[in-house]
Amino acid sequence: MPPSTKYILVSLPLRIFDSDDALSSLSATVTPDNGTVLPFSIPSFKIGTLDALVQQADDLAKLDAACNGVVTKVADSLRAILDGDEEKTEQQKMVNDSENSRFPLEI
Repeated sequence: MPPSTKYILVSLPLRIFDSDDALSSLSATVTPDNGTVLPFSIPSFKIGTLDALVQQADDLAKLDAACNGVVTKVADSLRAILDGDEEKTEQQKMVNDSENSRFPLEI
């Protein structure tokens, strides 16, 4: 059984990386026999504050409810137009000429 791979993530303050000294020092300490040092930058949030993030989450919940309502109305209209014919209803569940199995339209 091959040995399992282990990962270590070292988090350093951003100001340390103003120069390449920190990464080169770490690379000099870790030899190829016991590991590889690779930089892993984490992107900053595009939303400025936690309040803005909470507001976005609330807006997303409202949009989800609105979209769900629209899909339900479309399904009801489709059922009424096709007089409940299941075969015709299945034909209308196509998206871009293929059946969308990931998000089935419940009718």
